[in-house]
Amino acid sequence: YAAVAARLAPYASYLVVNVSSPNTPGLRALQGRDELLAIVRKVRDGIAGAAPPLLVKIAPDLEPTDRDAIAEAVAAGGIDGLIVGNTTVTRPPTLTDPQKDEAGGLSGAPLFDLSTRVLRDMADRLGNRVPLIGTGGVSSAAGARAKLDAGASLVQLYTALAYQGPGLVRKIVAGLA
Repeated sequence: YAAVAARLAPYASYLVVNVSSPNTPGLRALQGRDELLAIVRKVRDGIAGAAPPLLVKIAPDLEPTDRDAIAEAVAAGGIDGLIVGNTTVTRPPTLTDPQKDEAGGLSGAPLFDLSTRVLRDMADRLGNRVPLIGTGGVSSAAGARAKLDAGASLVQLYTALAYQGPGLVRKIVAGLA
């Protein structure tokens, strides 16, 4: 993390420490308070000059004690915002695709409710200490509004953007207006 951040910082508007991908064995173990603070410290120490904001991307599958640890890490300083949340390892019973039980992270619409609940919980825990970026299953203005209402300062798109194209951004902004 530190080596990549040091190289990219001069060109970045913000940096993201992603400790939440379920596709990298052991990565989610880095979401603990002490592990997260150690990474953030090393990243910050390795950046020469003015550092861009440093965000941390967390999983939507976190237990309440894990969310406490992340809130404590944010309170300790050095984390400028959270992206809530990455893909999920859970599989809602509504999935019907034959590949529904494949390993790895699930994204898109099935992630929406879970990621929004975790976003709301992190907003309750953190208040306005740091900006929260809501992501996970947003595909419409109503979805973006739900993320904002749950405490997001910003909304991020992934899967729906791949399926609907860049015109989706204009559609969501118009719908929010």
